[in-house]
Amino acid sequence: MAHMRKLFLFLFLLAFVRETAGQELGGKGPDGFRWRLIGRAFFDGGVFLKDTARENSFQINDLRVGTIIHFLDAWEAKIELGYGDSKISLKDVYLNYEYKNSSFRLGYHFEPFGNARVGTSNYRFITNAVSDKALGNSRKLGFSYSYNHKWFNFIGGVFSDGDIQKSKPVNQGYSLAAKVVGRPLMEDKKLIHIGVAPRFNSSHKEVSFSAGAPTDLLAKADNTFLDAHISQVINQWKLDLETILLYNKWYFQGQYFLASLNRFAAENYKAKGGYAQCGYMVLGAKHNYNAKTGMIVNPAPRSLEILLRYDNMNLNDAGIRGGRLSDISVGVNYFINKYVAAKVNYTRMMIGHSSPQGKDDFDLLQGRVQISF
Repeated sequence: MAHMRKLFLFLFLLAFVRETAGQELGGKGPDGFRWRLIGRAFFDGGVFLKDTARENSFQINDLRVGTIIHFLDAWEAKIELGYGDSKISLKDVYLNYEYKNSSFRLGYHFEPFGNARVGTSNYRFITNAVSDKALGNSRKLGFSYSYNHKWFNFIGGVFSDGDIQKSKPVNQGYSLAAKVVGRPLMEDKKLIHIGVAPRFNSSHKEVSFSAGAPTDLLAKADNTFLDAHISQVINQWKLDLETILLYNKWYFQGQYFLASLNRFAAENYKAKGGYAQCGYMVLGAKHNYNAKTGMIVNPAPRSLEILLRYDNMNLNDAGIRGGRLSDISVGVNYFINKYVAAKVNYTRMMIGHSSPQGKDDFDLLQGRVQISF
């Protein structure tokens, strides 16, 4: 493990030096073959205010290294590994083929559900909203198809519902997920984006949802303020409704999540949550939007934005006391250059009485310097 850490750090530092020198670390070959090294590192620190149970923390999070390979014009392969929580894990590992407006992808990648697909480097806040982390989805092994048009996007796929990070998992089940995005207005500095994403999976007999504060500074055991365990599950339906609005320097994004679990001999269970966040570009021309992915991405270098987010989660239903929480976060982001950004978030956590750890409101001030290439 120590050798892998040194390798990650060495490759990261090498790539950073080459990038800052204006040279892309990669290569080219015959038949349109070209590759480039990718990676990132997040330097995090935080202070827990009005809270004597949690100590201040400083960490290096989300250390990654990988490569993207293009060949035969329409083909792309991506392999990316991450190091965090003292272990190495798979990130994106897939093969992609593009034909006109269509794209076919096979491998380990995100389902078309939730906002995590935008990538941690492009999160407006330091971490994704709690409701998205709890009810959204992680990467799965599967096949997906997408169609991209100026006015709309469609993506759908079939995935294994197992965790390939575990050794030879059995009884994985499957999931079906799709997303449709419409853009009735798309002009320079003006956008109306409306998205609908349903998801179905043949769940295991027991399903768990959990949530905590929007931070990577706490271990999961110390950051589980909501925890619901649902037994006798037959299957599970999820729904993600989202909207993105851009107007000049203003930005708004909201998502609502609903998870409905059908059960054998018990009352069906529903979990729900959502968030709304807005931002204003103090320095810089506008927020950037990627029409191909339907996602907000980082603005141009030397941009400064301020942000506000309200998030709410409810895991209490069908006699299961999973807990409730909400939080209000204020953020400031400054994008120093193409590769380096600095972020500061202040969060007020409001925990309900039914939380597994009890009602324990607190404030958190955290910052991040992120390097990505």
